[in-house]
Amino acid sequence: MARPSSRQRLLNAARDLFVRQGITQTTTRQIADLAGVHEVTLFRHFGSKQGLLLAVFAELGVFSGIADLPLPADPTTFRGSELQAILLRYVQTCFQALANNPELVRSLVGEAGFYSEEHRRALRAGFLQAQEQLAHYLQQLPSPELQAVDSGCLHAAAGVLHLMILGTAVLAVTAGLPAGDGDQPSSDPADKGTYDNNSSTPPLLYACVKLWMAALRGMKET
Repeated sequence: MARPSSRQRLLNAARDLFVRQGITQTTTRQIADLAGVHEVTLFRHFGSKQGLLLAVFAELGVFSGIADLPLPADPTTFRGSELQAILLRYVQTCFQALANNPELVRSLVGEAGFYSEEHRRALRAGFLQAQEQLAHYLQQLPSPELQAVDSGCLHAAAGVLHLMILGTAVLAVTAGLPAGDGDQPSSDPADKGTYDNNSSTPPLLYACVKLWMAALRGMKET
């Protein structure tokens, strides 16, 4: 088997050290040593420790699913139920990427009060980039709910949806939020087929999507 590239070894080493000793306590020298490369190689690939941190989280695929979201083949038949189904699949993908890496999420949350301003800027930039990408995707959908909302509000709404996902994931890995048991699906006939008890989508995430959709309708009415 071929040895992983130096870039991949750096990502693996950073993730391992971030989990074992924390993000703030990990140095670029330690990461380079564990990866078996010179420290200058780390800077050549990622520019800084902050750039490497963003790359580690990008590799988790938390918001990478935006690129895979479908556009309707026939815009004239697109319905609100299709938008909800798309969003449910998307939030589940994002949530699962975080839930599959609980140690890293705990490290990220637990050390938040000790981050340098550079770390904060890097994480903020990553979040805003994902927010922009999701807003751009939503603007392309032929949905009356979306088209009735101005671009500024839609951009903010994209950020709110991501905050809902992140909040649910943090609760799941820090407080043991159930990942799908206990709650019953809505009895609303309009929801039929969008949720079932065998779904791995956490009920709280399902409720978040429903509330998000309702908020969009409220924006349309105002």
